[in-house]
Amino acid sequence: MPRPTELDLTDLDAQAWRSVPMPGSNGGIELVPLAAPEGHFSILGRFPAGFERLTPGGYHASEEVLVLDGELLLEGGTYRRGDLVVVPAEYLRTDMRSPQGCVVLAWFAGPADFLAAEDLEACTDVITSVQVDGASGALVGSGVAEWSVGEALVAGGGSPTLEVVAADLSRWARGQAAVPSDDALVRRGP
Repeated sequence: MPRPTELDLTDLDAQAWRSVPMPGSNGGIELVPLAAPEGHFSILGRFPAGFERLTPGGYHASEEVLVLDGELLLEGGTYRRGDLVVVPAEYLRTDMRSPQGCVVLAWFAGPADFLAAEDLEACTDVITSVQVDGASGALVGSGVAEWSVGEALVAGGGSPTLEVVAADLSRWARGQAAVPSDDALVRRGP
């Protein structure tokens, strides 16, 4: 089954959720795998209330997370609807929780294989975040993708490397379905 290139994010119950284990956590999550370039992994994810992953570890790949609903607690930060969070590759994670549950879009710049702390390289980079509601122009870069509001980083629409999230977080699209507007969140990358 092909992975979706666009989603209506207003009717989450209509999505084709899959339950998957989340290594190092107290349970699994639900996800919808999204269209992504070869070697990358993108999802719509839903964490249940009470979710916790306190086992130290991380990923070789960097991760970008856009919180759509609920609250995600990650390494001392609290992220809510409209927060875009960039976690560097090799970053040691020791505290990730969602007491009330949350829904996110997430982009991994490689396989989403959670590794034990001793299997990670040294990382001195920090987690960065920005609130996208009311933002404009260039926002943040992950080393893999550049984010902006509107068309600041975009020369035309419909590019296979372009993703757009509606300003009200109601729709996501990639490739030909991704047509930026003045207030949409734009991701340009692989």
